Amino acid sequence: MNIAEQLLSSILDTLPLQIAVIDESSSIVYVNQAWRSFGLFYGLDIETDWFGISYLDICRANQDTNQPELLDGIARVLDGTQNHFTTDYLCHTPTQHPTWLTLNLQPIQTALADGKLFLLSLTNITHHKQTEDRISALTLTDPLTGLANRRRLEQFMHDEWSRAIRHQSSLSVMMVDADHFKQLNDSMGHAAGDECLRQLANILRKYTNRPGDLAARYGGEEFVLVLGQTTQQEAAKIAERIRQKVMALDIRFAGHRLMTVSIGVASLGLNHSHWQKEQHARNQSLNFSEDGNLLIEQADKALYVAKKQGRNRVEVYDKHHRLTVPLSV
Repeated sequence: MNIAEQLLSSILDTLPLQIAVIDESSSIVYVNQAWRSFGLFYGLDIETDWFGISYLDICRANQDTNQPELLDGIARVLDGTQNHFTTDYLCHTPTQHPTWLTLNLQPIQTALADGKLFLLSLTNITHHKQTEDRISALTLTDPLTGLANRRRLEQFMHDEWSRAIRHQSSLSVMMVDADHFKQLNDSMGHAAGDECLRQLANILRKYTNRPGDLAARYGGEEFVLVLGQTTQQEAAKIAERIRQKVMALDIRFAGHRLMTVSIGVASLGLNHSHWQKEQHARNQSLNFSEDGNLLIEQADKALYVAKKQGRNRVEVYDKHHRLTVPLSV
């Protein structure tokens, strides 16, 4: 190794970036010190000989990465169809917590090798990603109850509506409202009122054990519970259980009035099959406000009737846009 090569190697070894040089088959021909140090997290020796190891094989072995995008992007650069590729991906190591990395890959202009060579660099962005996730969580969470806020609800409903239409599956939404909450606040004080809302939130949270479920604070004393793959009949039963659990809290106010909730339920499901087919044919041209908001609007209308009928009850909005009274106190 001549002086220039020694100097270049020393410079690369001082960089915090994990750097490797690979050939057209993705075989590694060089790694710097930062790359070797990261290998320690996999239980490898600092002096491990990386020469000849396929980087694509390393990626395939890491099942937690976004493999299709990662592998395809690397392959496009190696075969010359793309000049540069960058992506963020999650990397799980056997001895460390999950690590987020930014990968950059591009060809090197050099006459030192017979074939083409490519510069691959990895930047550890775990701290940045964790900070970003914390900030994102704060912007999507109701600070009083810890449930999702309205912004998060809108995002979630957009995804779940699309999934339900695409897979022709059930989806139910319930609007939950604390009855006479102004009186409760006036008689018990706002601190006690806030505690009542937190207790109601805790009840709703117990019904969100699946990826397609979400409990959100809609505003004031109104909450929304989204239940994926849940039929109208199932949702109505859950709503009734929630109503009874709130009564079981035995919170009294304003002359011993019992804290109760009114609930409106709306569903998209197998009992809507004809309507679903029509909706499925139209869904490409519809936006979220015309689709996903529909169930929230219907649940809100059912809630309105529940309050008109005397509160402390469950009402269901049916597929013919008629309000029914499946459950009563």
